[in-house]
Order: sequence, then C-alpha cells, then structure tokens
Amino acid sequence: MRRALNLANEALRDLDAIRCWHTQPGAGRAAAARIRQIRTAIQGLKAHPCRYPYGAHTGTRELTSAGHRIVYEIDPDTGDNRTAGDVMVLRVYGPGQVRSPL
Repeated sequence: MRRALNLANEALRDLDAIRCWHTQPGAGRAAAARIRQIRTAIQGLKAHPCRYPYGAHTGTRELTSAGHRIVYEIDPDTGDNRTAGDVMVLRVYGPGQVRSPL
C-alpha cells in the first residue's frame, strides 16, 4: 500500500533542535550517527507503521530510536501494515524530556 509520511510542525521543530544539539562543536561522530538513526527510523514508519506499540496518548504509537521517542499516528490505524493508512509524526522527544504535551 502506498502511504504518505508527514511530519507535524512540532516534529520538524523537535528534529531541528536535535540536529542543533548533535552538531554543536565537539559533538563528534556518535552524535551525527544518532541523527541518521532517527531519520532512518522515521522513514521506516512508511513501510511498517504498525510495528510499534500504542503510545501514552490516545491514538498514537511510539518508536524509540537513538534514545529519542518518536510519537506518531496512523490514519486509519488498522493494526496491519498492509492496510494501515498515512503516518503523521507528531513529536520527537529527547531522552528525559517530558512527553505530556503533544
């Protein structure tokens, strides 16, 4: 099934903040690798959106990558990768970051 993968403005801001943090002087190669891991994980949602568990917020699922929590929703969420709908990444939370606001 062809599905769209979109990122909410909040998720784009989160990713920009993560990129800024991991590319500051002295961050090193491991930091750059974390950015790649997060991006790869998000891209993987297009093929396997139902692979990850339901999240703390109703109607969401959560994927952990490189210590970051990717919160997303599927419309419709059929529970089956073959029939699930489009994916919207809502937020990308850093380690220890409070995840109550979406």
